[in-house]
Amino acid sequence: MDHFELRLLADYIQPAPPAVQAANTWNRPTPLAVGGELEQDERGEIVFMEIQPPVDGIGINDEDLRAVVVILDGHETREYISLSGIRSTLMAPPKERIWGAKLYSFGTPRSTNPLLNTTLKYKQNVTVACLAGPAAAGITGAGQGYRVRLWGYVYKTVELAAAFDGGVMQFPTYFNDHARGRICHIVKKAIKIDGDSWMTLPGGVHQGIPKINPFARFAYNALATDGQQGDYQFRFTNGGVGNENENLYFEFDEKDALLVEGLGVNASFDTLIPPGGVFPSLARTGLRIDGDYHPKGQTTRLSLFPTDALMNQLTYGWLPIVLNTAAPIAPLDIYSAIPKLNPHRPRGGYLIWNEIGMVVIRDNGVAVPPAPLGVTVALTGIRVEMRG
Repeated sequence: MDHFELRLLADYIQPAPPAVQAANTWNRPTPLAVGGELEQDERGEIVFMEIQPPVDGIGINDEDLRAVVVILDGHETREYISLSGIRSTLMAPPKERIWGAKLYSFGTPRSTNPLLNTTLKYKQNVTVACLAGPAAAGITGAGQGYRVRLWGYVYKTVELAAAFDGGVMQFPTYFNDHARGRICHIVKKAIKIDGDSWMTLPGGVHQGIPKINPFARFAYNALATDGQQGDYQFRFTNGGVGNENENLYFEFDEKDALLVEGLGVNASFDTLIPPGGVFPSLARTGLRIDGDYHPKGQTTRLSLFPTDALMNQLTYGWLPIVLNTAAPIAPLDIYSAIPKLNPHRPRGGYLIWNEIGMVVIRDNGVAVPPAPLGVTVALTGIRVEMRG
């Protein structure tokens, strides 16, 4: 019997008040607690995540759900997938509250194209890990507790060939960066899709070389910008970000590649509305690859996307369209998805391969303050590792 239907794979709800998740601590519920266990003859693929973010007792201020990570059969995926759970910079909002319904997806289910089918795969169980940030109060969830849901498909092993149109993952393949005219070939033998090979497919934790995984992470500017419209790099080795999993500076040789598909930037936490604050002095945001700025402008100064407070081309996260102090929480929250850089092509974007590539921001002549009063950048794409 076919079971090819989208379903809820795991559901974690923060314990109700007065329980508080202390600052700088992780919640790691068991797979059993979130309904994330499979039968021995089943395999699962995760297509997307929904996060309901926490807010405080007033129901107005964001609480610091710093990161949400998926755990596949006991393996944390933070190296590839680390999503912000803070309302202002939420990377995976509830589906029905996304403006235009353009949610972030880990990949295309039931596809035999290895660059499309980068869904997260597991064969035994799945759960999540949720990090409370350094805010002293921790996460109270007093106004709205947080909730994380994973959606996808579960198959019986005997059904995999039918579910995947004959059951063969079609290698070799290649990235095609149309904007820069670059092609990166990914050479690998075709893989028969069955219960034994499931975890060796793209998005699985036991892949052979080359490995293909979805990639999504965020970063805060840990330092102030220079106040002179110079490039700010989210580079871990020079202190530009607070930890290695926020690094958005990629120094790759021929064995590593990243296709950047989406890029967003927004004020960190609720520095804009509410409470009454000032949007950081941000002017532009974009990519710098092999010394060139993207998108290009008439001059270097005019390159990159305009991302100031009045017209942010890369806005994402919470859109506080309505402020109702009588009922200021969940029903009024609307979100913007992380913008696609080349939305007209499947798996379109900018390729970083055998070169140095990075995300950069520029201020408007007044320094952007460091976190938590600065900005948060979110990046999505596909990561390929071609070394053993």
